[in-house]
Amino acid sequence: MIKKITFFFVTVIFFSCDFFGPIINEITTDEFKLLNSVDNVQLIDVRTVEEYKSGYIDASLNIDFYKSSFIDSLNVLDKSKTTVVYCKSGNRSRKSALIMKSLGFKSVYNLKEGMNGWLSNRYEIIIDSLN
Repeated sequence: MIKKITFFFVTVIFFSCDFFGPIINEITTDEFKLLNSVDNVQLIDVRTVEEYKSGYIDASLNIDFYKSSFIDSLNVLDKSKTTVVYCKSGNRSRKSALIMKSLGFKSVYNLKEGMNGWLSNRYEIIIDSLN
């Protein structure tokens, strides 16, 4: 477990420095809607559970970036599927996408505008009304 946590933080710090420039694809909300209409996209929301419950994009899976189980949760996903990751503004999701690439995900996109961009375009969200 210590090795996984260390790997996680080293990866985040290393890739957040942009030594090699962006190595992930950035995608706008409009581009995501187009991609989602033609491909079976795996959509990952890396916000906290509280943020997720306040409103999320339909069919997204919540995997909290700050949880110690983050990498383990990513590792159970299908790494061969096209994956789009988002957060509130694009910062956590960009870091998450970099981590996902390092874990062997083949096609990862960061929704660069995040939920803020989604909402500013007035796209539909799902609100968890059970809690």
